[in-house]
Amino acid sequence: MISGVHLHLLVNHAPVFGSIFALVLLLASFIWAPDALRRAALVALIFTALAAVVADLSGDPAEDAIRGFPGVQRAVIHEHEEFADKSYIAASIVGVLALIGLVRYRRAPVTQGVAFTALAGAAVVSGMMAWTALLGGRVRHTEVRPGATEADALSIEPRRQPPGPRPEE
Repeated sequence: MISGVHLHLLVNHAPVFGSIFALVLLLASFIWAPDALRRAALVALIFTALAAVVADLSGDPAEDAIRGFPGVQRAVIHEHEEFADKSYIAASIVGVLALIGLVRYRRAPVTQGVAFTALAGAAVVSGMMAWTALLGGRVRHTEVRPGATEADALSIEPRRQPPGPRPEE
């Protein structure tokens, strides 16, 4: 059975690569097969948005599972989580606009103006997703944390207490 942790690890790279793939397709559409590549890019942006939703929804279970591991710091998780929320919203907006574009141009070629708009959206989402991925990598990989020391890789923060009444001390 797939847990929230497994789902997060499985899908969290899809928004990064999906948005970059859409960006490359849109750039190529200005040279070759404009309509086909633009439609494929819009579909890729829709799937990027869907993957971002799944990654966002599976983030809390992943956080709960990793808290208390050596080197994992709540501040690093929080930084990743905060930017991931912004990236998820940006990807969702671009995905909805891509869906509108596909519906609007279902019987006509996708225009160059739509392609430029999608290109701008894909560039923004690609950058945001790449930064989100770097911040996520810092959660477990102290070697990519600025200023991290060997001691940071070994420190252990207490696990988060589950909600509800706490046992008497």
